[in-house]
Amino acid sequence: MTIKLLASFLLVVSAYVGWWAVSAASFLWLLPAVVTLIAGVGLFLRKRWSQYLWHALALVVSLSWVASVVWVALSGWPYESALATVISLIPGLLLVAVCAGGSFVVAKHFRGSKNAF
Repeated sequence: MTIKLLASFLLVVSAYVGWWAVSAASFLWLLPAVVTLIAGVGLFLRKRWSQYLWHALALVVSLSWVASVVWVALSGWPYESALATVISLIPGLLLVAVCAGGSFVVAKHFRGSKNAF
């Protein structure tokens, strides 16, 4: 059930990024859209290779978020109050939580030999 929810999330992300790439004429962003589409379909079909694709996506997204936070912090944080700063970090922290939780669920799902097909 959770794997299907995660796969659905990836398919929605793929559709959104693909739509955004085409509408903004930024065709380089079609690559992440295709990768997330392949990962989502692989998770729906419970293919063993899809776990590695998920882990790679989760790692890239998490490291990208950390790098962007460090870059913003070094260039001067845009908010003066601590509350506004914490609130601005919540969406990224939720995304990192989805990546970490999804990695845990995917690793647990594919750990046994019953899913090795």
